[in-house]
This record gives sequence, C-alpha cells and structure tokens, in this order.
Amino acid sequence: MKEASDPKSLNLSSFFSEGNPKKRFLKFVFLVIVGFVLGFITIRRGYNLTPESFRDLVLSLGMLGPVIYTAIFIVRPLFLIPSIALFIAGGLAFGPIVGPIYASVGAALGGTVGFWFSRKMGHDYVVSKLKLGAGVLDNTHFSFSVVFLLSLIPVMPVTVINYGAGLSHMKFRDYIIAHVMGMTPRIFAYGFFGSTLLEIGSTQFRVALVILIIFSVLTVLIRWQTRNATAKKKTGIESQDSGI
Repeated sequence: MKEASDPKSLNLSSFFSEGNPKKRFLKFVFLVIVGFVLGFITIRRGYNLTPESFRDLVLSLGMLGPVIYTAIFIVRPLFLIPSIALFIAGGLAFGPIVGPIYASVGAALGGTVGFWFSRKMGHDYVVSKLKLGAGVLDNTHFSFSVVFLLSLIPVMPVTVINYGAGLSHMKFRDYIIAHVMGMTPRIFAYGFFGSTLLEIGSTQFRVALVILIIFSVLTVLIRWQTRNATAKKKTGIESQDSGI
C-alpha cells in the first residue's frame, strides 16, 4: 500500500530510467503512441495545432507572452523541460532576434536556479532525479572550458550542465559566464530555425537547417579534439610518473 501511494512512483524520470534498455524503449514507444492519439483527438475536435496558431496564441498574450516564456525557463531545471523545444518556440513566437534574446535571458536565469538547486540538494538527490545523466555527472570534470563546450553542443541536455556544475567546485561566476557564452550561439541557431517553421521548404528554412547541421558537426569535432588532447596529456603524465 505504501509503495502505491509513494509520489516517487509517479516520477516521469523514474518511469523512463527503470528497467533494461528494451523496456525503456517500449515505454518511449508507448508515450509516442499516446501523443499521436491525443494529437489526433485534439485535431478531430477542431483545435488547429499549427506553428501559426502557437505564434498567434503567444502574441495574443501581449506583454505577458515574454514574461511567461522567460518564467518557463526559470522552473525548467526543476521539471526537466526540454530546452531545445523552448529555443525553437521562442524563435517561432518572437522572431529570429527577439526570441533568442528572451531565451538567453531565460536560460541564464534557469541555469542559475539549476546550479544552486543541485548545490543545495546534493549529489545523491540530483542523481536520483536525473538518472539518465548520472554518467555525465560522475565522469565529467566541470571547469570553465568544459561548461563552455558542453553548453555549445546543440544536443547536450542543459539540465545536466546546470546540475553538474552545481555539484562541482566551480565558482558560480565562472559557471554562469561560461554557460551563457556557450549557450548563446546555440540559442540563436535554434531560434533562427524556429522562426522559419512558418515557411517550411523555403530558402530560409533550408539555410537554418544547414546552419544547425554545420554547428552540430563543428561542436562535436571540437569536443572530440578536446577529449583527445586531454587523454594524451593524461597519458603523458602517467608515463612520466612511471619513469618511462
């Protein structure tokens, strides 16, 4: 009876992380199917869920639109809301310049919340909350350059960076500067892509897609080269210590 009433049993993170890879994949497929069914029902009921309707909804909120959008970033680390979706949505709703500016401010505020949240709550709590990122948290030495590079990588989960830096010995000032410097190019790339969703197939859409691909390849290459350089340096130090 206690297990059934335990709030942790309803934790979405636990839902995805429990079981072997096959079971986790089946859970993912199940949620995708549920999403399609809900989307079909919504459309059948007459709700037109399109990029245009989303943009119009946000703009109809007036000054509350940017406030609500930024506020979502602040609570994002606590609820594991995908940051990429927010970056794209910002470009779609507010345009390729204003959208990323709002997103950059929101990401800085959300990053601050995530950093101090993990620092106050501690390693065990954070790992239990972010099970899929536990390997990164435990095996990455968070420093200014590492946070900058991780923040730059387009597909790197932002929450892992926020929590990992908070659990490390980094100073907040170094973390937030590196995080904002790395996140800004990524945010503008996704924001530009989001602003073209109303013109899928257009030249602007293709350009935005190419920019994302090039940006992704470049950041992965930079990360790969950095890892190799670090590994070689570590090997050299071990060789010197062993007297080789």
